[in-house]
Amino acid sequence: MCDQVIMLERLIEQRDAVTLVLGGVPTVKNLSPQQWATAADLAATLRPFMDVTQEMCGASYPTISMVIPIVDGLQHMLATTSGGLDILRDVLRRLLAEKFGDVFADSTLCVATTVDPRFKLFPFDTEARGERAREATLTHMELASSITPAPPATATAPSTVDGDRASLSLWDKLNRATAAGTSSATTTRRQACERELERYIDSPVISRDSSPYGWWASNHRAFPVLAAVARQILCCPATSVASERLFSKAGDVITKKRNSLAPAKADRVIFLMENL
Repeated sequence: MCDQVIMLERLIEQRDAVTLVLGGVPTVKNLSPQQWATAADLAATLRPFMDVTQEMCGASYPTISMVIPIVDGLQHMLATTSGGLDILRDVLRRLLAEKFGDVFADSTLCVATTVDPRFKLFPFDTEARGERAREATLTHMELASSITPAPPATATAPSTVDGDRASLSLWDKLNRATAAGTSSATTTRRQACERELERYIDSPVISRDSSPYGWWASNHRAFPVLAAVARQILCCPATSVASERLFSKAGDVITKKRNSLAPAKADRVIFLMENL
């Protein structure tokens, strides 16, 4: 679609030159003013979709966190724009709804958007959506923080003297406090996650041109649990463009003239082509 939109925009840009050339070619009929206007409206309507396609094809930044803002932004743009090709915009809105459904109901997408410091909770424009994203993020945080739980403390049983009288140990008071703290470990973990999430939400967002990976590299110590969630989710690509691009590069490496290339060496050559 990108090539078609670019060609259409280029045609509209060169309208005067095309009209002048076609004036001397009687066998080719020029477009009418109404057709030129329709072509301009079509290019303007499809241009955001081309921008989205190019944006989601990136491999040096997270794309899964951009699904909710982009789909919601496209829906909003199609709903609020009037004039020109209204019928086409209605069709595109319907196709978007059929393709993606309610993206705000996907907990993974909600968490990915929340842990992206470019967006956080700002794309969730209603209280229900924001609360759903917050709860989904807290659930992932609790899971991440419980992967390496602290070893439970073992209480020392009191010894007895003369068979029926319990002697108080030096550590009895501490053992009771530790046991009480262990029994409320889940609540404490939840509260710690809530505090960390609130501090993260209260911090300023970064510009959309900044790197979320770079931000997390600098702030992972301030938000350790959220950083673990970000590592798990933001690495997932939202499209298959990166893998398809890698397949194309593999076709440039493994050819008929290099059919004896060892698999391990082919892997290293493809890795270098992709990452250098």
